[in-house]
Amino acid sequence: MKIQTTISLEPELWQELNRALATNGQRSPSELIEGLLRNFLIKPKAPAYDLDELDLINRNADRLNQEAEDVLTYQVEM
Repeated sequence: MKIQTTISLEPELWQELNRALATNGQRSPSELIEGLLRNFLIKPKAPAYDLDELDLINRNADRLNQEAEDVLTYQVEM
């Protein structure tokens, strides 16, 4: 069983939504919004960054920065 709810949108956004639905073969705004909400709520939350990767970058930062500076010396001024 589904519940009915109301949302408020700017008229221009509503028109754009309906144009996009027609272009992409979606049946209704409700189906699109329901799908978007499912993806938003169910999608696993990824960590902002992986601490192991951050540690690896930090351990090699001096070498990586030196390589970047070395590459810049090969560039030709335009």
